[in-house]
Amino acid sequence: MPSIPLRTWSSPLFTSVYGAIALGVFLGFAGPFGSFRSLAHPERYAFWFGCVATGYALAIATLQILRPAPAFARLPKIAAIVLVGLISTLPMMFVVAWALEALLPERSTPPGRLVSLYLSVASVQLIIAGVAVWPFLASHSPAPPAEDANADQFFARVPGRLGRDLLALEAQDHYLLVHTRLGSALIHMRLSEAVRIIPAQLGFQAHRRWWVARKAVAGLRRDGQQTLIELTGGMTVPVGRTYLAAVRSGLEARSS
Repeated sequence: MPSIPLRTWSSPLFTSVYGAIALGVFLGFAGPFGSFRSLAHPERYAFWFGCVATGYALAIATLQILRPAPAFARLPKIAAIVLVGLISTLPMMFVVAWALEALLPERSTPPGRLVSLYLSVASVQLIIAGVAVWPFLASHSPAPPAEDANADQFFARVPGRLGRDLLALEAQDHYLLVHTRLGSALIHMRLSEAVRIIPAQLGFQAHRRWWVARKAVAGLRRDGQQTLIELTGGMTVPVGRTYLAAVRSGLEARSS
């Protein structure tokens, strides 16, 4: 008989199943919510194992429904598990109500008790969801917002020694001179491409050859007919006439 590889036993599916079985044994032994007194030994274990198995299946089904949603992918692991648990509690609540009526006919669940039943079921279903879903989310990390991903795309082409604290970008033919608080470097990129990639909240184009970071702007000043932006690093950037309104709008947005 072929043996099952060790990595299979440690896969997310097997890990979550192990946890579900252990939880079923514990709940059957402990008999919470009065089940220890009201249910005989075999019935109690059958009830709790049935609840854990059903809750496990509902949690996994809920995870599969939510997983493709970008908003769900951005959630931290704990928040994702809580959401799965609370949503899967809704159908689980009716399963528990049916099971209680089948085992204990005197314990019917009128509509007025649905809220309290939901809270009771949720307290267990959240644990079941954690056991069922956590192994599948072990490698889950919140997806970065689209603007952060775009910024990462830009900084991937900037030498790491410059850091990410931008001051300005200066176009030089087909190249771009990147100015940060740690220095400057030339990269192969057009200014138009950089402006398209970098999130708008980080800065704005001030001239056909210049882009500036909002937080680096110290102020505006006039030099004859020319408007200049003074940056906190000591640099001065000219403002093109066609960009003057956009620059003023950008600075107003920064101060609001």
